[in-house]
Amino acid sequence: MADILPDDDNPDWSGFDPAPLDYAAKLKATRARLSMNQDTFSALLHIPRSTLQNWEQRRTEPDAFTRTMIDVIYDDPEGMAERLRHKLVA
Repeated sequence: MADILPDDDNPDWSGFDPAPLDYAAKLKATRARLSMNQDTFSALLHIPRSTLQNWEQRRTEPDAFTRTMIDVIYDDPEGMAERLRHKLVA
């Protein structure tokens, strides 16, 4: 990758390979995209707020199934939030 100069407002990022997001980063990014606080997001997911906090702060890890669900929600936050909201009403 070419050197990035401080005054370069359009650097070449073609050689940059970012690390994939882990479950904690995906949860935080999804909450931010949905403009939800931890209380609202954890209620939507039907989990205790403390569980969400522990996952986001990497104190504990979700199980394999839950990590898969986090991936699904991360891929379509608005659609999954809408589905989960309908589930709460039903």
